[in-house]
Amino acid sequence: MAPTLPASLSPHICIVHSPDVLALLESVSLPPLPQILQAFSPLSQITTRTTSLTSVSLPSFALRFSDIAEVEAATHEDEEQRSLRTMDWIGSRVSTRCPRWVEMVEAHASSGNANNPWKDRTPWWEEVKRCVEGDFVPSRTEGWNHPAAVIYVVSTTAVNPLQALQDLTNRPIDLPPWIDNSYLRYFLILHPASSQLSDPIAESLFNAVKKQYGLHSYLLSLNLPSSPLPQPVLVPIPAPRLPPQPTIDSSPMPPAQPTPARLSVPPTPYTPSMSPGPQAVGPSALGGERSPRPNPPGPSQGNVLLLDPKDIQQIGRFTREFATMSLIPWMEKCVVDWNESFTSSRRLPSRLFSSTRRLFGSGYASSSNTSTPTHGSNPSISSIPSRVSHAANSSVSSLASISSIGEGAALVNQQRRLAEFATILGDFKLAISVWEALRKESKGGSDILPLLTAPSPAHSLLASNAINLLHTHLPDSPAQVQLRSLAYAVRWDLGIDYREFLSSTLEGERWLVHAAGNADETPMALLLGHAAFLSERKNAYRRSALWYLYAADRLEKAGMKPLAMYYFRRAHELYKSHPEKNLSPSFWESEGREPTDWIGFEGILPGIEHELGRLMYTTGDTEGAVKYFLGLLRGSSRPVNPPSGLGITNGGTPIDSKASTSKVYLEDFRVALRHFKTTESERWASSDLRLPISFCQAKQSRVRLPGDSTEGPSQEWDSREEAWDSFWKTRGKEKLEKGGRAAVDETFWVDLVLRNPLDVEVSFSGLTVTVEDAANPETAITSELVEVETIDDISLGGKETRTIPISIRCRRPMSLKITQAKYDFLALLPNVESLAVRGRRLQDTPYQRQNKVYAPDIVIKVEVEDASQRLLASFVDDRRLVLAEGECSRMHLWVQNSGTEPIKELWVVPGPDDEIWVDYDEPSTSTAPTAVSEEVVHSDNSLKGWTPVSISVDRLHSSDVLNPGENLQLPIVVHAAQSGDRGLCLLLVYRQGEGHPFRSKRLVRHYDVRQIFEFSISAQPSSSPEHSYFVNMELENMTMSSIVEISQVTTISPTWSCFPLSDRIIGPLSPRQIARATFGATPSADPSIVRKVEKFMTSQLRNVLHGLPVESIDPPAVNLHCRHLAKPSRFHSLNEAATRHFIHCARRSVSTHAAATTHPYIPSKFYPYAFPLYNPYSADVIVFWEIPSQDRSGFNLLTGLRLGASHAPLREVIEEATSAKVKRSMYAETQREKEEVVEAVRTCEWNAEMNPITVSVHDGLQVQHNFSRGPCHVHVPFTIRSHSLTHTVNFRLKLPSGSYPPMSDTLLPPSYAGRLTFKGSLAPSQSTTLSVKLIAPRSGSYAIDGWVLETEVLELSESEPDAPPRVRHRYEQRPPEGDRPCVTVVNVDIS
Repeated sequence: MAPTLPASLSPHICIVHSPDVLALLESVSLPPLPQILQAFSPLSQITTRTTSLTSVSLPSFALRFSDIAEVEAATHEDEEQRSLRTMDWIGSRVSTRCPRWVEMVEAHASSGNANNPWKDRTPWWEEVKRCVEGDFVPSRTEGWNHPAAVIYVVSTTAVNPLQALQDLTNRPIDLPPWIDNSYLRYFLILHPASSQLSDPIAESLFNAVKKQYGLHSYLLSLNLPSSPLPQPVLVPIPAPRLPPQPTIDSSPMPPAQPTPARLSVPPTPYTPSMSPGPQAVGPSALGGERSPRPNPPGPSQGNVLLLDPKDIQQIGRFTREFATMSLIPWMEKCVVDWNESFTSSRRLPSRLFSSTRRLFGSGYASSSNTSTPTHGSNPSISSIPSRVSHAANSSVSSLASISSIGEGAALVNQQRRLAEFATILGDFKLAISVWEALRKESKGGSDILPLLTAPSPAHSLLASNAINLLHTHLPDSPAQVQLRSLAYAVRWDLGIDYREFLSSTLEGERWLVHAAGNADETPMALLLGHAAFLSERKNAYRRSALWYLYAADRLEKAGMKPLAMYYFRRAHELYKSHPEKNLSPSFWESEGREPTDWIGFEGILPGIEHELGRLMYTTGDTEGAVKYFLGLLRGSSRPVNPPSGLGITNGGTPIDSKASTSKVYLEDFRVALRHFKTTESERWASSDLRLPISFCQAKQSRVRLPGDSTEGPSQEWDSREEAWDSFWKTRGKEKLEKGGRAAVDETFWVDLVLRNPLDVEVSFSGLTVTVEDAANPETAITSELVEVETIDDISLGGKETRTIPISIRCRRPMSLKITQAKYDFLALLPNVESLAVRGRRLQDTPYQRQNKVYAPDIVIKVEVEDASQRLLASFVDDRRLVLAEGECSRMHLWVQNSGTEPIKELWVVPGPDDEIWVDYDEPSTSTAPTAVSEEVVHSDNSLKGWTPVSISVDRLHSSDVLNPGENLQLPIVVHAAQSGDRGLCLLLVYRQGEGHPFRSKRLVRHYDVRQIFEFSISAQPSSSPEHSYFVNMELENMTMSSIVEISQVTTISPTWSCFPLSDRIIGPLSPRQIARATFGATPSADPSIVRKVEKFMTSQLRNVLHGLPVESIDPPAVNLHCRHLAKPSRFHSLNEAATRHFIHCARRSVSTHAAATTHPYIPSKFYPYAFPLYNPYSADVIVFWEIPSQDRSGFNLLTGLRLGASHAPLREVIEEATSAKVKRSMYAETQREKEEVVEAVRTCEWNAEMNPITVSVHDGLQVQHNFSRGPCHVHVPFTIRSHSLTHTVNFRLKLPSGSYPPMSDTLLPPSYAGRLTFKGSLAPSQSTTLSVKLIAPRSGSYAIDGWVLETEVLELSESEPDAPPRVRHRYEQRPPEGDRPCVTVVNVDIS
């Protein structure tokens, strides 16, 4: 089917009428003749012919009629000024009608009617299209509005019709020279019934006109006037046209065109396509048969014309005959002639000549600079009398004069007119070829080709090219360019099928956005809004919302607030419709989110809501504005550009333009809320306004009793209370009453944590909490029973978190619940927040695991009791405490009995990582221990934590009872073992006496621990017979200005004795200096502890590997061998209770963390029964230090050193676990966990394995020999040492026989003689020396290598003691890489 062209791409017919015609129509109350003839357009079923004489059937053929006087006046106006007036005129028409249109569209949308007439279109865009389609003024850039024909009209009511017609033909056509003067002249005679001339005379007059002016003439007989008035006939509403340019005395912009008496125009604009002619019985689609664009029903949407049916038939017959007998044949003749000229210019020689001239230039000037067409009384316009119809001389001037127009400065040349005429006549094959030629020459055509060709991706490029050509060499977009872009968009919207226009191939909505550009004029904003509407129809909601937002912003600037609000609402609704996520329900379950939880870009939705709120406030809807502003008060994780505020002030303070987004939102909300509360008190009382954000942090809010610290997590206190319960379970039945109880008539506080999620300061007033009776929640609590503080004037800065204490006093014992926090936000909006915390997720039953089921909410509860037993405790010095790593700091606790009953028992419950000691003796009164070099310290070797300590009140107080009102000071020493921020959480447990329940008091002290040393420790086998290993220690003073005094270095090990080889490390160590120490390690006399520990570990880990419970068996105790290197005056004995306790705690912390890292699958409560405190192969170093300038002292424990060879004592247990036949689990996680358990035991420190034998060769031996007496025989000692503490080792040393290639370029290969194989057996920790003979035939340095040592680790069977030992491990050892011991033989003669 042929494409349907918009009405604006149709022939433009200008009418020149005599004064008698206007008088005739006015006498019968009819509109001007152009409007009457326009009512009969378009014509249906018109047949045209192509250049190949092929008939083309057009279902619709439109004509446009205009008064020549209006065209002449419009063409003399500056095009830019007229374009600017057109844009303003379109905006004015839409602005006056948009409030009613918006209400109508929203009413239809809310009704839910399936036959919504505005489902596929919008009234404001329809109005824009009508205004653009109504443009009739010729343009310099295209010829669609250039006259295709001029009809000269006279009536028989004139005194002399022939003279009147002569006067009209002599009248010059006052059009600019750039308008194409190729048009058809046609002559029309109106013969009304009221004429004085009879019908025969009128016929004679018509014959005379045909004889003088040609066959393009017509006599139209009408029955005007008619009585009575005829029935009104529904006709299309004429397209609105731009009012004429205002004069000085007239209004600059008339509101609308005058409406004739007999032409009724309805208020709602609509363009139905129906003609009152005899061929048009029913309405037809104006734009062709385009089903996706339905027409709304109702006859009131058309206008009527009061004409007699016979007159309608006569006018319709004239219009059709004019088109089919005159206009179309003349246009076909022009197309044939112009096509011949176009084809001849496109032949190969012409193209070659044109290319040569373009490439190499020419010696003459272009005719475009010299040719100037003329109009007016040009004789070429007059027709030559002829009897032949449709003759060429009946039309206009010769082709030469027309082509001279095309070579002028304007773009409307013969070639373009050819393309336009071919398009109008339906010769699309010719039209497409000509348009393509014009497009390649950048003379247009890109806007028309998408209407004529089949949809393809190239159309997007054509549309882009059409828009870009308008903006060439124009940095800004003048009104003329904007109007032309709008015209292109309207043509595309009308001329391309709706479904094809929105298809993924074309994506026509993007064309409209490109055409809209960045212009802020109302029509361009409406164009952008229509693109958003089309995107919405395509379900491209995000893109549609964005374009709606841009369009609304431009409309708001233009002052069209109702439509801007509508666009903002559409953008808001579309953006909130989150995209569908086809994910498994398990995904949302695992993430703990709802499928509707979608935020998107944080700045978009608040920006839309803020604009809606501003518009509502300025239009008087204060409540709606307050609700939108209230929804904007939400936190943001990233900054966005601050929007503009309401432009109003609050209290005389203007809004800062550089304020943050939240500040603008908050200030607008404050102003609107105050105005709403002041002016609309009744609606304010009934409105339910709630803040969308929460300021109260319920999880962090807590109850604080007098003397309590404000910190300390609840989990810490729960673990302390559980430790006390397990400790006292074996000693008595008295229970520990839960702490955190308030006393009657004692003030306690609810520390309400407020966090401001906004980045702007906010204020509160009337902050308080709601208190309920836990036993009777329905009963209201009066102020006489419970006093609750109310706090005013609270300010929170942006993102600030602050704790606000609210005091409460209760008059009698009861259980209280703190359920809510109440305050007035900005002293205007009352708000209530719940202080309840959601309970944990339940997973006990299948239903709970399959659904989200939570435990009851957790609320803040306070038990108020009689003040019989109360204890106050605090640190005497509560200043900020900074300790050095390893420092032992002395503190004092102040404890007071604030109750009414005496306290006889007092206990201190520390944490598992707290290293504290209750020191009853002052340092000045304690006796210094005697300095010794060696000590033995007994250790239970257990990881059990420190049990609660009973405080001897009589040692700190005058009596063993702490009576009411009395106090005491408890001295404690804290060892800061690890660097970082630390907290000391102490639970003080007390009671009145035996048989009474226990009560507790919580105490927290935070301190900062800073590193002062950087340690490193290592060990290597010794070649000396006195020591098995050399232990090297290095420490660096990390402080910047403090001199640290090293007072003592102590080594401690269950099986090794480490002797200091020098004492240079003792003494002062300056900042950033390094001190070193070396120790010689030898095994102790009784290493049986190794066997005991290995047997214990084998038994316990066997249960772990088999999934059995760990037996509650303590590890074997050990005796620790200590060696001291110390100043006699600063000696620290490890047998001192405090020192021994601190070392035990530090070692237990290291061992516990190592077990938790290596064996995470074993519960921590089984660590004391699964792992010993000391590994028998371990060797630790303790460094005691002092900083005299700061009065600091302490010690650091260095761990991680292992000495001696272990032989995988857990190998049998692991093999037993892996080879056992166990039922395989269907869950991969269970099997993987079992494999991880076995692997962790295999690689742990308790299952270490190594070659126990080391070989030491005497290096650097030098021998003098006189080689004149023969070769030199050198005896080289080989020392073989066993580092095993538990097993006997067999060895075999094999030396190579003969010579072999040298392994070094500088050393000679050895040649061994005599015994080449040595065998032996070494007991645990035993060594032996072998003498190996080396032959040196000449002087030089000989490498001692090439040997191989084979080792066998033996073990006895426990089940068969008399059986010979079996081999547990075998090893083979060769000279290490890079170690080349050598013997140098020197010739005495040479030397």
